[in-house]
Amino acid sequence: MSRLTGIGIDTLRAWERRHGAVTPSRDDRGRMYTDADVARLRLLRGAVEQGHSIGRLAGLTDKDLHRLAATASAVAASPTVDPLRRTSLDTAVLSAALQRFDAAAVDQEIGRMAAVLRPLDLLQDALMPAITQVGDDWHRGRRGIAHEHLMSSTIRSILGSFLRLYARSDVTVRLLFATPSGDRHEIGTLGAAMLAASTGLGVTYLGPDLPAREIVESVKPAGAHVLVLGLTTASASKAREQELRTIVHDLPKDVELWTGGPGAGRHASIITPRGLIFGDYTAYQKELVRLGGGITRQP
Repeated sequence: MSRLTGIGIDTLRAWERRHGAVTPSRDDRGRMYTDADVARLRLLRGAVEQGHSIGRLAGLTDKDLHRLAATASAVAASPTVDPLRRTSLDTAVLSAALQRFDAAAVDQEIGRMAAVLRPLDLLQDALMPAITQVGDDWHRGRRGIAHEHLMSSTIRSILGSFLRLYARSDVTVRLLFATPSGDRHEIGTLGAAMLAASTGLGVTYLGPDLPAREIVESVKPAGAHVLVLGLTTASASKAREQELRTIVHDLPKDVELWTGGPGAGRHASIITPRGLIFGDYTAYQKELVRLGGGITRQP
């Protein structure tokens, strides 16, 4: 079935068990799929690749999926799609609004980007480069700390709004997000939480600067299958190392540990025996798909 549909075996199992995408019969040799199952899975794969969440697709009828595929084909053939994608990344208006402290215009421009970009593109191509550029400008004396604060607060508000918009309670897989003590930079982690929620997975976002013990003790009550840690502080202090060792040692064995951010690589010797380190959101999203999440477009 994996060869017939182009869907990875682990993903196929997740789609069946967690989402009920198809329900094959069984005999003494294993699963028995019908031609209709093959056709449905191919439709589902196509829709996921177009940016839809498997959690939302699984409940659709085959007729709905055919209609969705037809719509996607029409959109792909439209000559207006690529220009829209390119012009959405013009940040000159955003930069000018930030320079004059026009908070309403900054919010409006980030909102415009969020309206036309998929969550992954929004994070990788717009928001994270914008906040990084503002930080670099501040260190070089081109902008003040107030500029960085304005940009950060606006992005935090946008991501928080999307996280609430995508939130679902009827999920079978849930991720818990936090940053450890001393790490107050949360935008990268908040973006990761928003991206997970946009794929149809469950999200519990605790926020920044939490003691290791509090993080670990929150995992089971939250029903988390994965703990995602944001590590933006690059320092390798003894206190940070001890925090991470506590998490690695005490995290329940059946809960996966994922980490990301500039500080994660500095602590690879502690993290990698137990968990994963992501260098970018693309690698992270591949793991979300493995868990059963899809790739969504903007809301």
